[in-house]
Amino acid sequence: MAAPEMVDDEPAAPDQVSSVRRIFLDKYRESIEKGTYDNRDLEKIKTDDELLDLYCKHIPKAKDDDVASLIHDSLKWRLEYQMNDMSDESFEEKIWEQGAIFYHNTDKDGHKVLIIRVKLHRKGDNQYLNTVKRFFAWHIEKIFRETPGEPIVMLFDMYGAGLANLDMDFIKFCINCFKYNYPCILALMLVYEMPWIFNAAWKIIKTWLSPEAVQKIKFVDKLTIQEFISRDQLMEQMGGTEKFQYSYSPPNTMFSEVENNSSTKLSPDGVASTKKALGPLDKRNNTKDNCFRSRLLQIRPAEELSFQVEDNVKEIFSTISLSNTLNNPVAYKVKTTSPEKFRVRPSGGLVMPGSPVIVFVHIQPGFENNIQSDKFLVRAMEVTDESKDVTEMWKTVQRESIMEHRLRCILNSESIRSKSTSDISSLTEKIESVQIANQRIERRIQQIMFLQVLFLLVVILAIVSDYWHSNQTPITGGHDLDQKAKYCTQ
Repeated sequence: MAAPEMVDDEPAAPDQVSSVRRIFLDKYRESIEKGTYDNRDLEKIKTDDELLDLYCKHIPKAKDDDVASLIHDSLKWRLEYQMNDMSDESFEEKIWEQGAIFYHNTDKDGHKVLIIRVKLHRKGDNQYLNTVKRFFAWHIEKIFRETPGEPIVMLFDMYGAGLANLDMDFIKFCINCFKYNYPCILALMLVYEMPWIFNAAWKIIKTWLSPEAVQKIKFVDKLTIQEFISRDQLMEQMGGTEKFQYSYSPPNTMFSEVENNSSTKLSPDGVASTKKALGPLDKRNNTKDNCFRSRLLQIRPAEELSFQVEDNVKEIFSTISLSNTLNNPVAYKVKTTSPEKFRVRPSGGLVMPGSPVIVFVHIQPGFENNIQSDKFLVRAMEVTDESKDVTEMWKTVQRESIMEHRLRCILNSESIRSKSTSDISSLTEKIESVQIANQRIERRIQQIMFLQVLFLLVVILAIVSDYWHSNQTPITGGHDLDQKAKYCTQ
């Protein structure tokens, strides 16, 4: 397949779109049947002429067969990285807070500028690198979803970067995103203040690009960057006039109340009358250390609501434990980002002092493997007047009086049951070995006792024998009698 040139100046021929679509569907029919692509992407290829036009304009000098091959590679990549299921919540807050990748302002042509601060990147293990790749791709994906084909400017800020920050694998991934997966979206790639020690790396990077793509890469400093980005759109450290320091504010995640569609009745303190027993995972989640403490409630688990995936289990659920820290009742609500995926019992009620509430969170059938980006929000407020209607209190309570705590969902595929069985089996083996050792020690003690008794008997027999022999000595003559008489007279 011809290498994409990332050129979008020439429009596609009127019949090229239908030709590329037909070739793709025929050439990769087997891949379609095997599920090589995400069905949502495949549907766009079948129906979205504007998307196909972008692929055609992306490599205008290529044959229709090469464009179809490009689409094939792009769709395979999208399924591999699960781009359609990605969201801001797919990434932990710490990667957002780092500020290594973010959008800020526009260039002179009104294109959004995606800034990558290279000095904040550290080469790490494969898992970390995969997260950074997905994080970068998500920034491109968001723009492409909103305005497909709308160009952006990528600004590699290399000020202060060193060899420890140079990750050729990551750079190649960034280039390939524009080269293969997001057609016509790259306007310019600005490389700001590149240290001379990277010159050798740049020679390698050039081999990955077509001559047309190389023309889109500009090396700039404080002065020359203003040819592309106005001074009032530049940060002060880049020679601009904008006083800007990156900071991350969590997005206003939309939490919705979960419909409590259970027939289970609630006791006055809001505790469901269910008799469901807590499993090993629930007990582990509710340990003393795994606890978030606030003025109103103690919440277990503290951060992650873990769901155990096990074979032959029809219903997957986890629990949230709420304990009142006040002398007054505390009203609570449990919300989630995806109410269609979960069933919560009870989703709201009162937590009385000294009466913890266990909230059961069940995954609805069909969503067992699609909850990793979901979150739960526990809201709580103090109830000082029990005569008031709690529902009305939620409507009138001031925002600052409400406590909020978020929990993210995770799937735990480790088999607790098999692990417990393994632990029991191991413990049994150890007990058996101890018992065998004890039996050996007992036999040794018995042998020692037998030898001691035998020795004692030998000693007694020796003493008795000696005494008996001494009493049986015969009197042989008068000499002996004279001797005895001699001793007696004394």
